[in-house]
Amino acid sequence: MKAIHNNQLSTRQMVLMMVLFMFGSSVVLGINPQNRQDSWISLLTAAVMCIPVFLLYARIIHLMKGQDFFTSILDWFGTIVGKIIIGLFVWYCLHMAGIVTRNLSEFMEIAAMTETPQLPLMISILLVATYLCKSRIQVIGRWSVIGFYITSVIVVITILATVSHMNFYYLLPIMEHSPTEILDGAFKISAFPYAECVVFLPLMSAVQNNNPYKTFLKGNFWSTVLLMIIMLRNIFCIGPHLMVAEYFPSFTCAKIMEIGDFLSRIEGTISINLVIAGLTKTAISLYSANLGLAKLINIPNKLNLLTMPIFLFALTLCMLSYTDALQMFGFLDFYAYYAFPFQIIIPIIIWLMGEWKTRQKHVNPAPTAA
Repeated sequence: MKAIHNNQLSTRQMVLMMVLFMFGSSVVLGINPQNRQDSWISLLTAAVMCIPVFLLYARIIHLMKGQDFFTSILDWFGTIVGKIIIGLFVWYCLHMAGIVTRNLSEFMEIAAMTETPQLPLMISILLVATYLCKSRIQVIGRWSVIGFYITSVIVVITILATVSHMNFYYLLPIMEHSPTEILDGAFKISAFPYAECVVFLPLMSAVQNNNPYKTFLKGNFWSTVLLMIIMLRNIFCIGPHLMVAEYFPSFTCAKIMEIGDFLSRIEGTISINLVIAGLTKTAISLYSANLGLAKLINIPNKLNLLTMPIFLFALTLCMLSYTDALQMFGFLDFYAYYAFPFQIIIPIIIWLMGEWKTRQKHVNPAPTAA
């Protein structure tokens, strides 16, 4: 295990990594506001729907008995099938890194740097994320702790600065949308951002005295609290219709922030949150992809050799993902269906094989030496 993770993390660090990861690009892109004032119901429903998913992920980690995730897959499935599963996992992690980076670059271009080409922005973001990836898991964990407190403080400041503009009647009428619409919104929220935590499966072996059930459920709870606060702030501040119409509802909300009569237009604070959380999400995705690719080509102790190829591949995906912001937001409507095999089907297959292999060991224990 030390060959894969050079340093160990605490449960607290892993939980905060998970919270900041789910915070990710959701802070500015919004958390699927299609149900307008009922979006908070979809968010709560998604959080409940994802509890079995997180328990599934935790059970997989438990069955591995402290062994590395990718090593266990090869042991359970064999070389050929195991490498196919690892290859699919690496693809999903790299694609996620690419689309999160594109989210960041599109936001920067639209909100602040309208004359700046996309490519320098994408390269700058990915270089920082690649540096975090190269620095290994302990540095990412420490960065996540600092980033979590910074983003939390900024969220509190934005709430206090917008409270005078809030209209609590924007939350009415409750349950205006049908249960089918609310469940559809919950399904999309469960895919983005909750079930994206599948990328944490290779990282869980780095946690000291790990209880994966506790880690995943804590991450789910605190992420839901933070996302709920942001969603309700946006609804109360700019209203459900404007929240749907705007590309970046949190940024729009921040434009009207005022602190007394001397400080206004402090929407740059939202940009800080997006950069911190987005970089964390990109770095974690790249690191998981790095671990998988190292196992795929059998060089698990030389991760640094793969950071540049991973960077170049993620940059290519970032450039090819979308042509413009309109296409980027259109992809969100289909993302849940694209991600479903990676987030649910493949983990279920891994879990079933792990259960079968574990029972086989109990039925046919290895013979002991005389």
